[in-house]
Amino acid sequence: MNEITKGKVLNAVLDSRLFRIVYLITLSLEMIAFCDKFAIILRCGVLVWGAFILVFRFIVSKRAFKVKYKWLLWSFVAVQVLTSVWNMSRDFLPNMVFAYHSMVCFFIFYGMSQEKSHEEIEKEMVFLFKYFIVFSTVTSFIGINVAVFTAQLQVGDYFLGILRNRLIGIHTNSNLLAFSNIVAIFSLDVIKDSHLRWKYNEKFFNRFWGALCFGINFLSLFLSDSNASFLFIVAYFTVRIFYNNFMNYKEFKFSEFLRGNLLMLVFSTLMISGSFFLRDVSQDIIGIVINDVHEIEEPVTDNVPLKAESENETEPESETDSEPSYDSEEKITIGRENYDVSSGRITLFKQGLKLFRVNPIIGIGRGNLVRFGDKYLENGLIFSDLHNSYLTILVCNGIVGFLLFAAFLALTAKDMCKYLFKFSCRRDSGIYSKLFAAVVAYCAYSVFEKAILSEITFMVVFFWLILGYAVSYMNNGLKEEL
Repeated sequence: MNEITKGKVLNAVLDSRLFRIVYLITLSLEMIAFCDKFAIILRCGVLVWGAFILVFRFIVSKRAFKVKYKWLLWSFVAVQVLTSVWNMSRDFLPNMVFAYHSMVCFFIFYGMSQEKSHEEIEKEMVFLFKYFIVFSTVTSFIGINVAVFTAQLQVGDYFLGILRNRLIGIHTNSNLLAFSNIVAIFSLDVIKDSHLRWKYNEKFFNRFWGALCFGINFLSLFLSDSNASFLFIVAYFTVRIFYNNFMNYKEFKFSEFLRGNLLMLVFSTLMISGSFFLRDVSQDIIGIVINDVHEIEEPVTDNVPLKAESENETEPESETDSEPSYDSEEKITIGRENYDVSSGRITLFKQGLKLFRVNPIIGIGRGNLVRFGDKYLENGLIFSDLHNSYLTILVCNGIVGFLLFAAFLALTAKDMCKYLFKFSCRRDSGIYSKLFAAVVAYCAYSVFEKAILSEITFMVVFFWLILGYAVSYMNNGLKEEL
């Protein structure tokens, strides 16, 4: 191997942008049945690759030490390591892996703002968002067709089509399908931006293709019946509407501002109500279509009992060891009826607070969560996670870790809000405001899902991706002002 070839290989190995692309594609494949096991193995190899990049950033480029609020992030990682050592057990290695993954999120994804070229980061964003759109649209389209033509199908260990009155399609569970849909909808909203279309001569997404992708992903989102994902997309567009309304004022007048926002509030309320109506209608129509295709006549309330779909299930009510059953003579209905609105989360939150008391200062460690639940809780945790990102951080990293992480989020939020109303923010045709709205929606979504940290999933990494993009746009805009 000559010197030129060695140099190209080394540059590829140390290329953070390439790592982010490969890692996110790998994590997205984990959400798909028949691909998940292979993707998990591939993910392990990719994480080893990430270690080389981190070592390079720490020792050679010193780039990791230039990340804003780095000492808060470093201190949080230190608490994770201390917690792992303090609660030494057979779960020590998983706890250390979680600490390492936090570093990947902090310094490779959020830390992308310290990379030399904002242009390259923007190109990466366009590529990834296009991938998310195609990935979600294609898999959702296949999943809807599987549901229509097979109703419910078991292939080996996988359940496809409709499961527990919810569209699962070809994903490993309904909530991951829904999350894939909201990522695609958000990505479409960014990609169709006139600034990006002009800058990159983007012709891939014409109006017809864009409308088709929106339609498929919204239909899939409705059929998945995920309330948390529905909250995400509603919160995202609500923030977008209120921000756009505010920026239309050339001169601030309180009366006009109040009147305009009251109208926006009414409009948002109608939009939310209409969305719920469309969801119900979509579920009823697809249910009728499926039953007509299969000529099913006898109705039932639930197709299957509330059972677990997989280890990656993200709804607390679905934890069990038994397999779901399905009678082909039963009428298919989509949409959960007469179920606990909290989906068992209130019970989980109470259990989380009990576990917090075990070690309130530095926590018990993410890898110890289930084992400590079995030890300190009667009948153990009702699920493998607490389904609240903030409570999970509090329980697993204690008051110290929680305050460090909360301080980082608060300071970053302050910076992002401050930049949101600067003139330089408007020059990118609103891309930053869309990323900002997604971050806000994500923080709301994380109240109900394990979506910010403490997991090695597409959900978690995507948050740090969009946060990194938002901070990169903010830093680039501030540089141009100087």
